[in-house]
Order: sequence, then C-alpha cells, then structure tokens
Amino acid sequence: MPHHPIHPNTAAGTSLNGQISSTVSSIFNFDIPYSNAGKTCSLVFLFPKQADLQTSSFTFSGNGGIAFSSLNGTANAQTSFSNAPEIGTDYGVTTVAPGNSYHIASFACQAGKTIAFEMEASGNTELNFFQDFNPSPIGLYITVC
Repeated sequence: MPHHPIHPNTAAGTSLNGQISSTVSSIFNFDIPYSNAGKTCSLVFLFPKQADLQTSSFTFSGNGGIAFSSLNGTANAQTSFSNAPEIGTDYGVTTVAPGNSYHIASFACQAGKTIAFEMEASGNTELNFFQDFNPSPIGLYITVC
C-alpha cells in the first residue's frame, strides 16, 4: 500500500500496485504460513523486462535505487505516512534494472505471522508496477528455502 510524506495523515488504502518515487513509498504485507516453521525465508524483488510480462506492466525511470526495509508492524487500509510502522531492519539500497531479480535478505520464517516490508526510492528512482505472479512474475515476494 502506498503512503505519501506530502500528505502524512492521508491513508491511500490498499493497492495492487507498488509505487515508489520521491513522494511515495509502498508497504507490502506477507502472511507466513505455519507450515514454514523452522525454515528460512528470503525477500526477493523480481523485475523482468516489459516484453516478458503477459498480464502486468510497469513504468520506471531514474537511477534505479530502491531502499528495502522490514517493518516493526503491518499496514492496513488506514495506514498513512504519519502512522506507518517503524523500520525494524534497514536492508540498504539496491540498484535495480529491468530483466533482473534481486535477493534482498534471508531470515527465519516467522510462521503464523504477518510481516511487512517497505520499498522507498533512493535518488531519483520512480517505479510503478502491478504486482503479478503470472509470467513473468514482477514485484516483491517471500520465497522459502
């Protein structure tokens, strides 16, 4: 779900699109099934080329810098910039480009819990994408090892 520092008390609600720019960042919630207890989870960002997408699309410009972090709580439809969960772990900035996938972090799966992560622009990056698992998948995902 996107949230805006320019409108810190306005909740944008849920969205199927990830949006990041100098004025918008996005929070993603993930439900971790109980069956993942004792396993390792990985946060990955999949960013295929536009030509490889069948049911999704994206717009992208800038230097490609995206700051990824885990949050100390989850987001809901009432989450705004001013009441968003605090950063738990800062994973730093990853420079992305279409046609690639990125391993952001690995951690013990928090089985039975909902966990959240944030994507923020670094530099002049602007990205808007429809999170989609159809060929080719695009977006932020949790994988299990």
